[in-house]
Amino acid sequence: MRVRAAGWCGVGALAAVLAGCGGGGDGTGTDSAAATDSTASLTQAAAVRRTRTTTPTTTSTTTATTTVTVSDRQAAAAKAATTDPACTGITAFYWEIGDKTGKLGSGQGGTGTTKPTATTLMPVASASKWVYASAVIEAQKGVLSADDVSYLSMRSGYTNFNDCSSTTGMTVAACLTAAGRFSGTNGDYEADTAGQFYYGGGHMQVHAVQRGWGSYTTSSLTTALKGIKGMPTNSFNYTNVQLAGGLGTNASNYGLFLRHVLDGTLAQTAAALGQHAVCAHANGSDCTGVIFSPINQSHPGGPNDIGNESWHYSLGHWVEDDPSLGDGTFSSPGKFGFYPWIDKSKTWYGVLARYDAANVYNTDPTQTPYNTSRLCGRKIRQAWLNP
Repeated sequence: MRVRAAGWCGVGALAAVLAGCGGGGDGTGTDSAAATDSTASLTQAAAVRRTRTTTPTTTSTTTATTTVTVSDRQAAAAKAATTDPACTGITAFYWEIGDKTGKLGSGQGGTGTTKPTATTLMPVASASKWVYASAVIEAQKGVLSADDVSYLSMRSGYTNFNDCSSTTGMTVAACLTAAGRFSGTNGDYEADTAGQFYYGGGHMQVHAVQRGWGSYTTSSLTTALKGIKGMPTNSFNYTNVQLAGGLGTNASNYGLFLRHVLDGTLAQTAAALGQHAVCAHANGSDCTGVIFSPINQSHPGGPNDIGNESWHYSLGHWVEDDPSLGDGTFSSPGKFGFYPWIDKSKTWYGVLARYDAANVYNTDPTQTPYNTSRLCGRKIRQAWLNP
């Protein structure tokens, strides 16, 4: 196996404010905007629900009970977003939480005077992985081959991937002929990594070619995604042909995708949450065969210089099931800080949306947006669940 060099993207990949590489090691350009949906009706509906939705919570072994309202949850989450150290020190962000009926709470936080909103367009980087996996699962009605599972759980052996050019007319297949991370091409098969967990964009890129999407450009990828039954219309635009990191969208539209998972519109995706999960942490003897996991490592084969949490990886998404700190949440954080999630009970969804290009290559790997967003997002989620 080749020596794995540091870095998640090729040198110079971050060329402009909306051009960069996909989260956790995937390259993507972002030179076109995602489509937006109106969220006024959802906001109005949420305002009504805040006044009437309650959740009984027993607080005594005798007869005393309290009622947790959505307003209670909103207040607790807002407090975490604006006062918890995990959130106050990161760049500006927007957050929202809701259930299958719609958005129930939202707010802003972080440093800086210009804060994103529900409709601020941004590259979501590795949050694209969850959407691609969903497209495959829904198109195949939940029936996956062993190869499908291998590609969608990052164990296919296609581990030389660097990034895709955003040149007009670039196709999914042509991206695989571009220069790879360690010489060769993006599409090189590395036999010595097959069957081992290696977080990167090559797995899904090759998989897309094999399922007939090789000739697709960003435009035809966007059209193909819209053609998947149950996928929210006009919610996503591919701004780069990288399947694992090329989507552009906003918090409102990604939230709509998550609601479609919760409400059964994307029923096969909901059923697949946490399925075929493989251990994906390089910090313990209980998990072997892990070459690169961005939850622990800042570069392939490197030390655990980000954290010591033990997570699993399912079909295009993480399972945050660390024995000490995890809560079983399903998530797909992106390199620039976009962090979507669905809680273990499949009741709540959440999005923390930010675009932090400045800290992508922070010399302190714990300060990369991929890591700081999931830590802040967890605090907001825990406050919402337990106000």
